[in-house]
Amino acid sequence: MKSIQRCSKFFPVLFLIAIVFTVVPLVGLNAQTVESKPSQAEMAKSNLEPFAGAYKEVSKIHTTYEERIVQSGDQAQVDVLQQEANKKMNQAVTDHGLTLTDYNMIFRAIKSDPVLREEFMTVLNQTPSKN
Repeated sequence: MKSIQRCSKFFPVLFLIAIVFTVVPLVGLNAQTVESKPSQAEMAKSNLEPFAGAYKEVSKIHTTYEERIVQSGDQAQVDVLQQEANKKMNQAVTDHGLTLTDYNMIFRAIKSDPVLREEFMTVLNQTPSKN
């Protein structure tokens, strides 16, 4: 029963992460035109290296905090951990020279374009992880 309670406390984290990676960039999406799509693909392609570095760090932070949140038994502590994780993930993105909007746009471009995804995987495998 305790594991169910812990997992149910983790779902808000997933929700917050989903907001960071999907909802936040959608705010500006309405202002974009169809003509800007090729420039988005080019922007994504030209930023694969910084994105790969940020992606590795964000993934590592997410995994670390996910474990801590699942193990936590206190909702107040869960809230603090969620805020810490979001702050660190945001910092990892900006430390690689990207804005959150750019990071999310590149993420969506990679997700929707199989050729770009393959290029990203190559770059990701060649990008060293920070310790």
